Amino acid sequence: MQVLIVGAGIAGLTAAIALRHKGIDATIVEQAPKLTEIGAGIQIAANGSVVLRELGLEQAVAAKSVIPQSFDMRDILTGKQLWDVPLGDAGAHRWGAPLYNIHRADLIGLLADRLPPDSLRLGQRCSALEQDGTGVTLHLDNGETLRGDVLIGADGIHSVVRQRLFGEDNDDVQFSNILMWRALIPADRLKHVDLPERGNYWFGPGRTLITYWIRPQNLYSILASVPSGEVRRESWTESGDIDELRASFSGLEPRAQAMMDEIDSAFITGMFYRDPIERWTDGRVSLMGDAAHPMVPFLAQGACQGMEDAWVLATMLERHHADPAAGLAEYEQRRRPRTTRVQSGARAMVKMVHESDPQRIKSRNGRWKGMQHIDPLSEATWSFVWEYDVLKEVNRPAGEVLGLSATREAKTMDRPESQRAFEMWKSAFTPEDVARGHDGMREGYERFLTTHFPLREPGTVEEVELGGVPAFRVGKAGTESPLVLHFHGGGYMLGSARTSLEYASRLATAVGGECVTVDYRLAPEAPYPAALDDAVDAYRGLLRAGVAPSRILLSGESSGGGLALALSLALKMAGDPLPAGIVAICPFTDLTLSGASIKDFAGEDPAAHRDTLALMAASYFQEHEPRDPLVSPLFGDLRGLPPILLSSVEGESLYSDSTRLRERALAADVDVTFLPVRDSVHVYTLFPFLPETEATLKTLGEWAARVVGEPTRATA
Repeated sequence: MQVLIVGAGIAGLTAAIALRHKGIDATIVEQAPKLTEIGAGIQIAANGSVVLRELGLEQAVAAKSVIPQSFDMRDILTGKQLWDVPLGDAGAHRWGAPLYNIHRADLIGLLADRLPPDSLRLGQRCSALEQDGTGVTLHLDNGETLRGDVLIGADGIHSVVRQRLFGEDNDDVQFSNILMWRALIPADRLKHVDLPERGNYWFGPGRTLITYWIRPQNLYSILASVPSGEVRRESWTESGDIDELRASFSGLEPRAQAMMDEIDSAFITGMFYRDPIERWTDGRVSLMGDAAHPMVPFLAQGACQGMEDAWVLATMLERHHADPAAGLAEYEQRRRPRTTRVQSGARAMVKMVHESDPQRIKSRNGRWKGMQHIDPLSEATWSFVWEYDVLKEVNRPAGEVLGLSATREAKTMDRPESQRAFEMWKSAFTPEDVARGHDGMREGYERFLTTHFPLREPGTVEEVELGGVPAFRVGKAGTESPLVLHFHGGGYMLGSARTSLEYASRLATAVGGECVTVDYRLAPEAPYPAALDDAVDAYRGLLRAGVAPSRILLSGESSGGGLALALSLALKMAGDPLPAGIVAICPFTDLTLSGASIKDFAGEDPAAHRDTLALMAASYFQEHEPRDPLVSPLFGDLRGLPPILLSSVEGESLYSDSTRLRERALAADVDVTFLPVRDSVHVYTLFPFLPETEATLKTLGEWAARVVGEPTRATA
């Protein structure tokens, strides 16, 4: 087999080496007359290091690079530590390989040296391509043609191959409105500055400093990003006068300022990306690296994803030697879901680290503090990229790859109705939603609920206020009938009372009464105890309005279920009269994420997985202790609580939050009715077409008839 590769960047060079490793000839065509790189640092995380190791390149890379001991993240003005990610030996042990910081030119040189000189054709530009049933013809601008079985476009974000395949107007390059200054400082100029072999990172309003050693105690790399409006020049590829750089980074904490003062030259580029595309491949031609999935650099995954591409490409062409087009199709099937997730995650990180509003910066820093409480190795943030071992994954079925929802792409349910609900959850968030952080996820969640679950009788809704907290009332009001006080889900970060109205109306019908759904404040802007305070005020507002506690049922799904339980504990502690009962559907009761099901069912639940659960949990409790029972009611003293109707789905991430709660409640002599559900989805009761939803709401009505009106239990 003969493979033609257009582009001699990291992805293209690694692909050529991997193909030759598999016994496949590869020729690279590169328009540059020689392989030179403007000086810059690059990070190769464990998922890239394992590829270099397999190709026999790791030792050579290690000899020219630095292994950082951590990512040390600090406030740019005060120097206060915001977040610390352990690396070094601990990171290599956890992730299976070290993270290397290296000069990009050094890495390019090492890769190029592993190839025979005649396999690298420099100074030749691709002008056209065509394919037929037996191969691909590449036309060069000097009139020469090359023939191969397969053609791979590895020619970067402005890929000519991509344009030839899908048209010049396909997915315009996007500008992030961020500019990046890059500089290198020799070690002898930094002897007076304490810069250990770590990722020394600083974050300020709208700007970052990402700095690290790239040659051991020899050369230091700086990436300084600023809002695009701070730099005014005709070309953003110029080097030269750095007065604008100094103006953007003045008044810093002493160590950062001393480092920046040593910069005497820099170059500047814009931060560009493309949105994920639905197709990379056409017959015997495909894309890889930045040509397929150009991403912003704030997960440091551009090079690593290209290396993963290279290994999968080589393996698939080896396996499908007789049918290269089939090999490329499976290559794309394995790679596109993963790179879409990484592209979106990288953009979300860019947004997070470039916050400029003081309140949002405070919320972000609080979230990072919270992550340190429950995730000291930062696994929830980094494992989806670093833990991925492409050498092992390529030997698993293609459908095992995790896509945007962190669910196995080939995962299916047993019944058509449960499959329908599964697909609805799986497609709830778009790549753009995820890329925009919690703002985008909020919009996606609102869209998901309002699109799929609109209120059928909007005229039955009444806006009310309970103890100063906004809420909506639906159903039939009565002096004796049950009243459900409902708290929506969404991880304390998403959702609203308005979008929970359809479910609230069905709750009201199920109990033969009314439902009031509460619009409690959301994290990260309003962290703990804001949601709990709103819940307490809303409950007390009902009592002041003359509603007997013996009529009230607290209800919630997911985090709303956890909030309903936390409210009961708070009321008990305060000596308030307790409600008649608590309805908790798939509740989020342990914000430390210690439940076994979170790990056991990874890749199975499209609605909730460790990464998003950690983000939501840390956004909520921030600097507070997550084992506080009013944050994680699983750890509370449940004695004296009213009857609980509890349901959860076998196989969902939060299943053990329910099973452990049931065990603790029974041990505390609480009346618990537990409804485990098979072959369904998280908070299945949101989906009215599921038979299990109808069965659970029927049970709810019978249970409510039993518990409502009984004397309130003692509050001791």
